Amino acid sequence: MRIKTAISGSLLLACVACAHFRGGDSATLAIVGATVVHPGRGEGAVERDATVLIQGDRIVGVGPSATTELPRGATVLDAQGKWLIPGLIDSHVHFHQSGNLYTRPDQADLTFVVPYAAETARNHARLPATFKVWLASGVTGVADVGGPFWNFEVREAARRSETAPHAAVAGPLLSTVARPQLDVGDPPILKVASVEEARALARKELDRRPDFVKVWFIRGSAGEHVALGAQVVRVAAEEAHARGIRLAVHATELETAKAALQGGADILVHSVTDQPVDAEFLALAKERKVLYIPTLFVRMGYQLALSGQWQPTQEEKRLADPEILAAMGGLDKLPRDKLPTRVRDLMDAHAPVEPSPTALENLRAVHQADIAVAMGTDAGNIGTLHGPSVFREMDLMVRAGLTPAQVLACATVGGGRMLGMERDLGDVAAGKLADLVLLDGDPLADIANVRRVSRVVRAGRVLDPSQLMESIR
Repeated sequence: MRIKTAISGSLLLACVACAHFRGGDSATLAIVGATVVHPGRGEGAVERDATVLIQGDRIVGVGPSATTELPRGATVLDAQGKWLIPGLIDSHVHFHQSGNLYTRPDQADLTFVVPYAAETARNHARLPATFKVWLASGVTGVADVGGPFWNFEVREAARRSETAPHAAVAGPLLSTVARPQLDVGDPPILKVASVEEARALARKELDRRPDFVKVWFIRGSAGEHVALGAQVVRVAAEEAHARGIRLAVHATELETAKAALQGGADILVHSVTDQPVDAEFLALAKERKVLYIPTLFVRMGYQLALSGQWQPTQEEKRLADPEILAAMGGLDKLPRDKLPTRVRDLMDAHAPVEPSPTALENLRAVHQADIAVAMGTDAGNIGTLHGPSVFREMDLMVRAGLTPAQVLACATVGGGRMLGMERDLGDVAAGKLADLVLLDGDPLADIANVRRVSRVVRAGRVLDPSQLMESIR
């Protein structure tokens, strides 16, 4: 990768660029010779041997390298033989969770090994490193769709940092069920027992100007929470929409997903997994212009990790937080009598772990119905690590029947919509923010090539993934 300074220039091009300068910065970054991929413009939409000019944090020009003259003094990034895509966006993460075995004691109580208070304290202290693993993986934007009130500090920390992705956040999840195991003073899930309580909590969160309000719509084993859950969705939607904020809903059954759409949900943060979506669901989703986030891997992450079968991919070995990798194994060395029943059962069964066929089928149906889809991992849950888990997720989206180009659009254009930044993100075009990823392989030929991150450009700054990772080890 060669970076040099141009000695020739074009007065006209320089003047065009000057219109987009920020803070009077006259330095130009020129990415020269790349194959530029435009995910939102259809299959195979590329510009070969293109030059991209960046001023400050904005793209100011994209054109053929043969005819695009560089402003005098421009810094040149030689991108011959490489592919340039918009920055990836993970539309479903949780910063208060780490992805390791100890991060969800309500799902697997291993607090006899690591107390939950110690786990959350580590996550808080490790936030700058977590930001860097996202960038090193080519992810320049994330949406945290529910966590403690600390999430608002996360958003501010990301805004202040030069090595952090864009971060949109929601506060605590409104739910009809409690998770006291997660309450160490700032719980990520708050139980509401009535419509009045739901309205009061929504207003309390909205005073902090979240990017979303989130409802955790849990059906219950006999459907006992459906009626109140539907009311909570409706009230949360009323309050959020009155202040111009979108409502995100966790609803993984067809019944609850339909109720969420009828109640005003703007975003469904998971797949419907209990049965195939039907015509009524698709019509409701189109009418609501909903954004659908499939999160195909997260269930597999739990099963692999808690059965002792989880193994890091090559990308996770390179790009995941090494502290989290070190905390991913060793279940077989713990006292068996202290392990939760669920963990013992999974370890004994040692069954093959596969994605939900229904989730795959439903993603295909939703996408074919022209309902907007965004790529999201639910990173932070057990087995789904911050950063490189996006590669597992995109592989499964292709397995569901989407083309690499369609998956890339979900991870860029769809993600821009999730962040509420569709005007600024999702394409390599003049006027867009300079959040870009330079790849060593063609992502349209094989989605696996998104793993081959050479450089990341965040707000116009060129970052080397290996150097980012070295800085946190």
